[in-house]
Amino acid sequence: MAKSFEDSLKRIYTLYASDLSLGEIERLIKRDAPGIYDFYLQEAEQPEKKQNRFERTLRTIGNLFTAFIRKLTPARRAVYFVILFFFSYAFFVGSWFWGGFSFLCLNILLAFELADKLLAKDELEVAREIQMGLMPKEAPKNLNYDIACFSEAAREVGGDYYDFIQPRQLPGTTFVVIGDVSGKGMGAALRMVQVQAILHNLSERFSHPKEILQALDKNLRSILKLGSFFTVSMASINADKKLHLCRAGHMPLIHYRKQENACQEIIPPGIGVGLPECGKFDRELKQVDVKTKPGDILVFYTDGVVETMNSVKSEFGEERLKRVIITNAGKPAAEIQDAILTAVAQFRGTAPFHDDLTMIVMKVL
Repeated sequence: MAKSFEDSLKRIYTLYASDLSLGEIERLIKRDAPGIYDFYLQEAEQPEKKQNRFERTLRTIGNLFTAFIRKLTPARRAVYFVILFFFSYAFFVGSWFWGGFSFLCLNILLAFELADKLLAKDELEVAREIQMGLMPKEAPKNLNYDIACFSEAAREVGGDYYDFIQPRQLPGTTFVVIGDVSGKGMGAALRMVQVQAILHNLSERFSHPKEILQALDKNLRSILKLGSFFTVSMASINADKKLHLCRAGHMPLIHYRKQENACQEIIPPGIGVGLPECGKFDRELKQVDVKTKPGDILVFYTDGVVETMNSVKSEFGEERLKRVIITNAGKPAAEIQDAILTAVAQFRGTAPFHDDLTMIVMKVL
């Protein structure tokens, strides 16, 4: 009898705690819980500021509960209220039967919700594999540049995009592309795939970044829904080590000059692709030439790098990024990239990961 009880305890421990770690508990408390709170808070009505702190707290809890209920399907919402009724009845009359019945029904409802989540997660994993497969796994070999690249989505899939396009009609030329589709998740990922297909097609028809982005704007205007847009920086590199850069509303290019041991932001004029502009896109867009020397470093990045926030809502910022680049300027591109990622991760700490993060580091040889 004692051995049977001991075996039962071992099975329970194996089921609930065999793969449990301190890191998992820490992530649940410091990362998952705040993330879920923010998720429901976006849907919840905000309490009036004139209420006192206690009233605002109660109203916030009630609004969060309402936001949670609205996320359930109508049928499951009805079942949930029935369960609440039986649980309340069991509590007031002291009935173990109705308490156990409501607990069983709640677990069945939880099983349905969990099954939906796991099915969606499996589909998102497939989508993630497809999306990451569309972007280069490594940078192309180039005689003039040591190149490293990295991309990580805040969710399973995201709207960041980077690419190295080598058009057949321009031997020796590589188009370096980094962009960010507005929004997050599956919607942004699907629009990113559309952008990539169109860019590859246009890169075979035009020779300069400015021409390609102007044509991209005309093509995407009929595809992107109202309010969606795409920011992008596109550069062409060739044998003369001169970089032709065009920027459509994207983050600045950081150019580290070895001779001065300093970083410069290069910000050519340009607005986002797909924005309502009545011809302004073509008028604003400018292409500039960036002259480089051996030892110089070029860093393309998305806003997820500099807008990474820590637990007190401070942003990583451009100045920290520049300091990391200067400090590690003597290293290869891959090590400079690793140093940036390490600095960003240390700065963020246990704060939730809010935005996609992508960068390309190019060091002139």
